Amino acid sequence: MMCNLVFIVHVIVFVLTPQGSLCLRNVHVAVPEAVERGSKVEMKCLYDLENEVLYSVKWYRGDREFCRYSPRDVPPLKIFRIPGIEVDKEGTDAERLTIEAATQTASGRYTCEVSADAPSFQTAQVHTHMYVVVLPVEGPGLHGLKRRYRPGNTLKVECVSYNSLPAANLSFFINSEPALSQHVMHRVDGDTEGGTMSAYSTMQFTVQKHHFIRGKIKIRCTANIYSIYLKSLEKSAEEERIRTTPAPLPEVHEAVVYSIHRLPENSKFQRSSNSETTDEGVNGTQSRVSPARLYVIVLVTLLLPTVLR
Repeated sequence: MMCNLVFIVHVIVFVLTPQGSLCLRNVHVAVPEAVERGSKVEMKCLYDLENEVLYSVKWYRGDREFCRYSPRDVPPLKIFRIPGIEVDKEGTDAERLTIEAATQTASGRYTCEVSADAPSFQTAQVHTHMYVVVLPVEGPGLHGLKRRYRPGNTLKVECVSYNSLPAANLSFFINSEPALSQHVMHRVDGDTEGGTMSAYSTMQFTVQKHHFIRGKIKIRCTANIYSIYLKSLEKSAEEERIRTTPAPLPEVHEAVVYSIHRLPENSKFQRSSNSETTDEGVNGTQSRVSPARLYVIVLVTLLLPTVLR
């Protein structure tokens, strides 16, 4: 939670007295812009009287006075009660006003009126505004972000902040850069009048290649209420890589190399002649029957009937 931003309102009043000196001037207030409901609030009304004497300091909520400090009165502090605004007497004096447990009624315009005593009776007023808010119980939620995207995909997410008053202001960031307004839509839902409210924001855009930084896209949602509340939630998605199947490598066949020994022409001729002679010899042997074989055939023919008996 951020520290409250204190708004300083300056009003300089220059008054020339008959003696020619400056009196009441540099009147300003220090009031927080917003406070959480139920908290203690301290306001300050600061001024420079120079040679003057303070007559009174009055505080107004809207047009109604609810606190007055007059140093000459007894007691110097007077409270004019307004329902919902409880003044802490111990924490209130000529420059300081403390409100106990701020309620919704304490929201509004505050005026500090400073008056100098005689002889000038100069008066100066300054105004400021304070809001009493109801803060969310938890930070914003971010829904709908997928794990992976590729260029050309639609990214759609919703940011939600529940139960605050007023509704939180929601903002989207893409890689720490504010999202384009045409990509974002806002809506607010309220339960009952004066009750808490919930804020919803939807962002939708087409993912481009430049959205990915080191393979990731970051989406952040921020919720803020005035200067009193600021919380964020960031998520990231990865770039989806397109899977490709590598082409098969061509088959490689190893070549077998045989050494060739060439013979001289005369040797080649002799080998061819010898081969032809051998072939003729073989053929001649196959075409003739030797006498020994013929004798065996005749002998078997004659003896076979005897053996069979």
